[in-house]
Amino acid sequence: MPRGIFSFFILLLALGAFAACSPEPTPTPAPTRRPTRTPIPTATLKPTPTEFIPTATALPTHTSEPLPEPSATQAAATQASKNNAPPAGGGLTVWTMAPLIEYFKKIAPPTLPQIARAPNVNPLTGLEVSDPALLQRRPVLARIGNDPNARAVHTGFNQADLVFEEMIDQKNMVFAVTRFTLVFLGQNGSFRPLRSARAINASLMPMFDGILISSGGSKGTRFMFSQLPWFSRNLDGDLQNSTICIEGTDWRTRVLSSVEHTQDYIASKGQGGAPTLRGFQFSNDAPGGTPANAIALDHKPWPVYAAGVIEWRYDAASGKYLRFVNGAPHNTQQYALNGAWGKACQKGDATSEQIATSNLVILNVKYEPTDFVEDTLNSYSAFVDLLGSGDAQVFRDGVKIDARWERPTLGDFIKLTDANGNEIALKPGNTWFELAPLGYQATVN
Repeated sequence: MPRGIFSFFILLLALGAFAACSPEPTPTPAPTRRPTRTPIPTATLKPTPTEFIPTATALPTHTSEPLPEPSATQAAATQASKNNAPPAGGGLTVWTMAPLIEYFKKIAPPTLPQIARAPNVNPLTGLEVSDPALLQRRPVLARIGNDPNARAVHTGFNQADLVFEEMIDQKNMVFAVTRFTLVFLGQNGSFRPLRSARAINASLMPMFDGILISSGGSKGTRFMFSQLPWFSRNLDGDLQNSTICIEGTDWRTRVLSSVEHTQDYIASKGQGGAPTLRGFQFSNDAPGGTPANAIALDHKPWPVYAAGVIEWRYDAASGKYLRFVNGAPHNTQQYALNGAWGKACQKGDATSEQIATSNLVILNVKYEPTDFVEDTLNSYSAFVDLLGSGDAQVFRDGVKIDARWERPTLGDFIKLTDANGNEIALKPGNTWFELAPLGYQATVN
């Protein structure tokens, strides 16, 4: 082999041996790609609420997943609640959607006998009305807020035939505040501020076969209402905006409506009517009883901080109890609302007077929790049991009468009886119901 070729061959072998002994370089990883941000979609305006009275099929019924039947435990708890007794083993029932819907769907015909009256006598007040046509229509149940700042604009309380006040929105059965349901039949008038309904309104509606008007509501409460027979007469101002008008910017106080407008609206939808209302017994004769010149809801579990210390003081001159909150008169306004429905309110001249009632009735009722979240603080709605019977106190003409209340079915009115089982006659005029928890004793002087 020629010397030059041999030398080249040796050089190639040496280079191959060097390459075999050298470590392979670590490959440089491909650069990580910075994730791209998904663009935020363009905001769309909330559509103007559609004008309608929804039917019971407006919300989904979940037919693909039927609502479960109440368990034996829930059924037993329901019956115990009707009897105002705690569930077996103590504690409270947490009401969920299916049992509540079943509870409120069972609207049996009234079992209590009707009370004979003249056609011009209001069954809710025992007073004669100048126009009997006012009594040939459905009662209006207006849901009114009681936030501390709402009291300055409270409207319609002395025009209402009945007022129900209950505790709302609880965490571990500690309640946030109270709210009102004003019931109008014998008088017209405006009311303010409308707020959202609660489960108690599903209990009150069958008693009056009425019209419920409110503003807003949780998803749970709205869905439950959609499954109930009277849903076509449930007016939510957030959805049917021509039922209301607006004044101001505070969502807690700005929504108003009137009895006349609510009645006209329902009549235009073919939902008017003249239900048969048992009402209450009435008498002008003052009963015997324990003197009661002042009644106070001044201790827990009544929410005395947000709702205030409530006191009713008997005024002999008017024969009525006057309402005070934290020692100051609790006033109510009244004024005409002139059109502009669905828009800014046009108010007439306002008059103001202290809230007063001819009868004050404290009902001891059972409160139990639900799993309906009602606000951004994760407060839960409460179930208020207004079926069965329980203790009560009736105040009229400056005296207290220890009583029992009974209500056999959702279609029945509340009946008040004395220690001998005789029905108690209320004083002709308006009546205020305080729905106090079981065992709660107001301070009476």
